[in-house]
Amino acid sequence: MRHRLLALSPVDGRYADLVDDLRPHLSEFGYIRYRLLVEAEYLRALSEWGVAELEPGALQYLKSLPERFGPEEAEEVKAIEADVGHDVEAVVRFLKARLRSQGYARAAVWVHAGLTSEDVNSNAFSLALREVNEGVLVPELSRLCEELAELALREKATPMLARTHGKPAVPTTLGRELAYHAMRALEWIERLRGFRMPGKVSGAIGSYAGLMEVLGERTLEFVGRFLSSLGLEPVLVTKQVIPADRHSIYLHHLSSLSMALTDLARDLWLLSMLGYVSLEPTRVGSSTMPQKQNPVEAENAEGNLELAADLLAFVANRLQTSRLQRDLSDSTVRRNVSVGIAHLLIGVRQLRRFLRRARFDAERMREDLMRHEEALAEAVQLRFRRLGIDAIDELRSLLASGLKLREAVGELCRKYGARVEDVMPKDPLAYTGLSVEIAEMVHREVTRRLGTHSGAEVLEAGARRST
Repeated sequence: MRHRLLALSPVDGRYADLVDDLRPHLSEFGYIRYRLLVEAEYLRALSEWGVAELEPGALQYLKSLPERFGPEEAEEVKAIEADVGHDVEAVVRFLKARLRSQGYARAAVWVHAGLTSEDVNSNAFSLALREVNEGVLVPELSRLCEELAELALREKATPMLARTHGKPAVPTTLGRELAYHAMRALEWIERLRGFRMPGKVSGAIGSYAGLMEVLGERTLEFVGRFLSSLGLEPVLVTKQVIPADRHSIYLHHLSSLSMALTDLARDLWLLSMLGYVSLEPTRVGSSTMPQKQNPVEAENAEGNLELAADLLAFVANRLQTSRLQRDLSDSTVRRNVSVGIAHLLIGVRQLRRFLRRARFDAERMREDLMRHEEALAEAVQLRFRRLGIDAIDELRSLLASGLKLREAVGELCRKYGARVEDVMPKDPLAYTGLSVEIAEMVHREVTRRLGTHSGAEVLEAGARRST
């Protein structure tokens, strides 16, 4: 592609800058590099086990080659693939040619010995996912979680009208609502952090026949140790392809995480719609309405996260099947994992941008809450119960007749000989339960589990990164 404006996918066009740190891992270049890494490390392992006798210096060269591998070398591999029509064979031929050019002809003989393509592809896929998970997704999610927890603490006592089914319900605090989303994010981070990706080296159909020729009776011991040295969880019973269960579990995690974050995006959008959020002007909000500053980041996040959820769930389910010992219908599907993860990352980063633009209007929220005194109706009927009066049905009827809550309470107090001040809370903040404590607790948990900074440092650092 000669120009970003010619990109067919927005992750390589409009949103390219938001996903640059995925490219070393999930691009075609990344996939080739991880394949080369698997081939090189396998050959090094054969040498260390005394199976392959390599020339002096070959082990160090095999270690350095993937580290120095860049786009120009990847273009060489693609040129070979264009000639032979097979992506893994192209990597094999590239590696053999490089070894021979350095005087390591004996080493070249052992390249790919006993392996099949999926021994390389499965492990390369797992290594790419592991690096993206630990190096990109978990850190980015952690920053979002930290920022939510910091905002929750800052707004822990900011009164707000809670709504259920879209209707006024009871008082809450903004801090508690943000803490809810911070806690969800924290739990997803802990599910993802340290997730063990699977690996396999079992030959053309999973029988280890080729490997037995190379390694003999030590085959399973070698395979287990080799995969563990790559940081992968050995899967010993396979077809040609690795059973997709662990990959699918991970991708379903990402899909469900995407929907959890969609919930946050929608809540932030609704807070903006209600006038509880003002946005720092950073761009033109409308081509015709000069006053507009729109919650575009929340909307953008929502769309990208929903797309990520659907795509990743589809891939997770589709990878579960492979006809007989192998067919390639899953290969092109697997390549689209990068697109799904890119949309997830875009969504997370747009949420963080929204939070940095957002200014919460505490006065507006309090005014709205005070206009809805019916939000204290639950408190009223419970305080009647404490006085031994079961008045919930009568209260419901009086409110349905059009009376205001205080008027209805007055009638019931006259009827039952109770005092209004014993039944009607003086202030909505008197009926926010443990909202403040929950926000404080979540902030402590996020700090303890993620080791975050205190105070406003998190948000200020985020703002610096965004500029």
